[in-house]
Amino acid sequence: MRVGAGVRAVRADLNYKVRKNMNRPIAKMVLAAFGILVVFAQVPAFSQCNLRPDPTPKIAITAPGERVCCSLGVHSGVDPTKLMGHTYGNEADLAPQTVGTYMYGGEPDGYIYTAAAGLVDLGHVRDNADMVFYVYSQLAQAQHTVFTSGGDAVGIPNIPAAAADQIKLAGAIVFVSSWAHELTTWGDTNLIMSRKAQDFSAFSPEDMSSNIVGIEAAEEALNNGGGIAMGTFDTQMDLVLTRLIRTLGPSPEAQTDALLTQVEFVLTDSGDDLTGKWWMYSATSALDVAVRLLRRNFDGLPWKIPGAPQAAAPPWLNTTGFSALYSQFLYFVSDKTDVDATQVPNTNAYARNHGLLPVQWVPTPGQTMVPDAIEVTGNGYENVLCLATPKGVVIKSGQYVQTKVHVTPTTPDLIWTFDHATTFLRTSFTAVNPNMDGPVKYVAPDIPKPVK
Repeated sequence: MRVGAGVRAVRADLNYKVRKNMNRPIAKMVLAAFGILVVFAQVPAFSQCNLRPDPTPKIAITAPGERVCCSLGVHSGVDPTKLMGHTYGNEADLAPQTVGTYMYGGEPDGYIYTAAAGLVDLGHVRDNADMVFYVYSQLAQAQHTVFTSGGDAVGIPNIPAAAADQIKLAGAIVFVSSWAHELTTWGDTNLIMSRKAQDFSAFSPEDMSSNIVGIEAAEEALNNGGGIAMGTFDTQMDLVLTRLIRTLGPSPEAQTDALLTQVEFVLTDSGDDLTGKWWMYSATSALDVAVRLLRRNFDGLPWKIPGAPQAAAPPWLNTTGFSALYSQFLYFVSDKTDVDATQVPNTNAYARNHGLLPVQWVPTPGQTMVPDAIEVTGNGYENVLCLATPKGVVIKSGQYVQTKVHVTPTTPDLIWTFDHATTFLRTSFTAVNPNMDGPVKYVAPDIPKPVK
């Protein structure tokens, strides 16, 4: 249970000393008096925890960065026949894309609408592909604690012997890493103060499905011999991505641009129907790149746009293949960040008001201070990735993140599972914005019309 960086060391030290020197009832009262521990757990045996024997990656390659692409309302369509030029960890692409040109470095990034996968964000595709290469490289070197570019720690007690199985496991880990990114960027954006919250992007309609496309491309590239070196991986990615996009039924660049416009809610006096509208420009949201998302995709299924070409999604374009491997690793989001689950944006009302007022953020329901897990810290646990249930049972696998929720009298972080945090955000968001967790449906609220 995370209660904030300022008291973590105090809590750990108290927890250790109190449990060592007091009986259980007295320990509960002492810790409760400090207001920092509600759930009391036995300390698991050191040998039960997922050891962290490798404090840094053994591999020579560096973690890939993030491309500044793509966001609805900011980036445009690209030619699906011109996708060559993949560059591992390409952070040089910092210039905004304009129609007809690509990002610096010669690497095409932008959007492609496809019949089978819906809208594909090439920035997310390439970022996640690179991360698969990075994670696989660590697994191939028998590293039982794998790191992602965000600094998250992944404990893997048993690494598969076969390269193909290591590649599959790397794909599952990277999907969870991409899921963590969506969770931890939830919140009201202020790009001047921090880049953590990215309301213009968190659970964007195309994000998670594009991540899966990137993971699939990387797995194929690695299985085709692209795991030897970065240059070899880049070459295989060029070949695989071109073929993969072609099988998904890509639309020409101009048609993708037209579909991006189709899902835009335009501020006019002609009506406030949000059916099939995914995003809008926002004059009052300069710190949110002047864009407001109206819909959020929380499950990663590909969203199709009405009237656009349609085809069945390929069998790999879902989360089933990843979840089948979740029992093989423990994923814990870095202490540097958390999920701000204290509020959700009322974007429906914002759009109906034509963006004339700042978007209202609605507090989420208060929660009891009961975590899904606690982090075992204190003497002897400094280099150990160790989570336990509130009853002290060591957690061997799963996905966990520190989540800020409303708890009286303070708002601490609790460690929740990814599913718990995602379901809570989705339920809270749709309570304020009904049906806006899907691509099309919208039910207008029953608001009395003014009498003329």
